[in-house]
Amino acid sequence: MPSKRYRLTLTVEGLVHIGDGGKYGKKDYFLTKQKTIAILNAPSFVSKLDRDQLDDYCEFLKKDSRTGLQEYLDRKKGLDAVAQGARLYTLDAQLTRARRGSYQYFDIWRFVKDAHGCPYVPGSSIKGMLRTAILISLIARDREAYERLYDRRRVLENLKRNLKRADVDIQRKAFWVGQLDGDGGSAVNDVLRYLSVSDSDSLSVDDLVLAKKYDKFSQKDDGRHKKKLGKISDEEAYYQGNELPIYRECLRPDTTIRTTLTVDERIGQYFDGLRLDRDGLPKALLFSYEFYQKCFLSHFDIDGEVTSTKKEASSDGVCRYVIQDGPLAGMRCRNRAVGGTGYCNMHKEYAKSGGTGDGGSAQDPICYLGGGVDFNTKTIENALFVDERRRVDEVSHILFDQFPTRLDLHLHGRLKDDIQRSGFEPQTMRARYDNRNGRLKKAKEDHRHWRDGALGVSPHTLKMGKVQDKMYPMGKCRARFEELRN
Repeated sequence: MPSKRYRLTLTVEGLVHIGDGGKYGKKDYFLTKQKTIAILNAPSFVSKLDRDQLDDYCEFLKKDSRTGLQEYLDRKKGLDAVAQGARLYTLDAQLTRARRGSYQYFDIWRFVKDAHGCPYVPGSSIKGMLRTAILISLIARDREAYERLYDRRRVLENLKRNLKRADVDIQRKAFWVGQLDGDGGSAVNDVLRYLSVSDSDSLSVDDLVLAKKYDKFSQKDDGRHKKKLGKISDEEAYYQGNELPIYRECLRPDTTIRTTLTVDERIGQYFDGLRLDRDGLPKALLFSYEFYQKCFLSHFDIDGEVTSTKKEASSDGVCRYVIQDGPLAGMRCRNRAVGGTGYCNMHKEYAKSGGTGDGGSAQDPICYLGGGVDFNTKTIENALFVDERRRVDEVSHILFDQFPTRLDLHLHGRLKDDIQRSGFEPQTMRARYDNRNGRLKKAKEDHRHWRDGALGVSPHTLKMGKVQDKMYPMGKCRARFEELRN
């Protein structure tokens, strides 16, 4: 059967992280003369050491101490210059010092790289993004049938076995054909075998930036329940979100990702009315984004300004964006319009392009790629349930099961009662004490998903990345499809 090939170009508008499962620790990086972080090329470094230096360096690596590479280099005369000449690459970030002068190291989750050390985006990551968008489009065409297949108890049981197969019955209806083995099927049964995605073109390490994890609170969550982490001079900023000591290598904004899609035309027989071509694929991504925006993003205030627009401001101060098709057709965005544009920050792209309010050009849809992104970008509950309360309830129970509230019931009896009245059951946690000073270390662990129903959104935080005091949404990209002629 004939097939068609498409060039997919993704322009990063937020931050994209796709990890290789590993991370750099305190003995893997040091400071450049410009005080930025440099990743050590260990083979190159050791090749320049004499026997005594090599033995000493190996002893340093074996020791389980608080000492990091930079402090080691500071103590060893001449080795800093050797390290400066043995750098894999640098990241535009700095190490801070604690009160006593020691460096404050942190683990850095690595971006996946090819055999030449260049970052790239695996085709499997892009295909997973497309798969979710296609599934959401299929569900919307026959929501009642798919909703009947959903069983919370079975989903929670499947999650414990395999996170990716939590919705196995829905996957079976949407994509699997023929005789299935057990409940997992195989690649032979999956009709998306007719859609292949190549790994992206190699990127440069200069496209990488170090991002710190940041959870932004929803509009109804003032964040005052959170324990203050570190010293924050701006108290109001603290109540807007929560900085976490998790660092990731990410593709920086404006990075261009290029890959190739091959679509076997036999796939058309399995999807009635859904075309997986240059027009159908971007529409599926756009459709998926509509649900994500309506059911999740609209519950957050997104910082930023809209520029270069010809749009008029809406008279009521609310975003004028209206969904044009699908089950949410006719619904208007409820976010506040900004900058006199008539659009909110979430829909500023449509104002920039002179869009008509129908999602802008269907050839340039917004999509979300990689790790560290929001739960709702990788799941189907937004499309599965029309009723907002039901949707929030289902998602909150899934998240509570994955991240349960644990309490010392003797210390947090009132909190336990609040959780139970919300229809959840906390787990028991014994208060732990530091043997050195006798102080209470931990007596509770509460991600507060039991509160999602009252807040009207689940999860109640938006996943962001912080780069030098600027916030970016995790995973946000803009896609463009072009057919390749043979």
